[in-house]
Amino acid sequence: MLSARPKITDLSFHLFARSLHPELFNQGASRTFERENYTLKAHITTDGHWLSFEHNHCVLSEVSSSSHHPLPTGETIISQPVEGRCQNDQLLFDGKIHYRCEVEFETVAAKTFVTIQQQLGKQNQNVETNGLVYRFESNGRLSFGAISYVNVQSFINHVQVRAFHTFPDTCGVLKSESTFRIVES
Repeated sequence: MLSARPKITDLSFHLFARSLHPELFNQGASRTFERENYTLKAHITTDGHWLSFEHNHCVLSEVSSSSHHPLPTGETIISQPVEGRCQNDQLLFDGKIHYRCEVEFETVAAKTFVTIQQQLGKQNQNVETNGLVYRFESNGRLSFGAISYVNVQSFINHVQVRAFHTFPDTCGVLKSESTFRIVES
């Protein structure tokens, strides 16, 4: 069972134009979403999430992880710390894939944080066909652990992924929304 979460100040966001090895990540939950012309693999990791989108021979890997996490450096498109709110919007692979993402970290009041934890904790991955949920162990200081929830909306030519990761030590929530859209027919 996963239990450790990095400090939010250590988080970074990455996009690679390549596949990544599963051995790089400590995974809590995974699911594959397949369509006629693409495959998306969604993984909840100790640090956040890892998405792998593949269309024909084009592969994109999105990762939210600790800046101390050993990741490859080759074919890096985005590598930035998670600070406040950031956006990326790019055409990739000679205009074949449009990638868009928004990432935001927010610290909320303790009462609001508990409500968010409860709402995310009600998600059940056995019933929820469009997502993944993972409940982390308590770190011992608090009576509850972090929760990660990844929701995937799969359409014919695009997929939208919303991820929520909680950080109980700081009452923080990392939210991201990513869209992978096939431009070519």
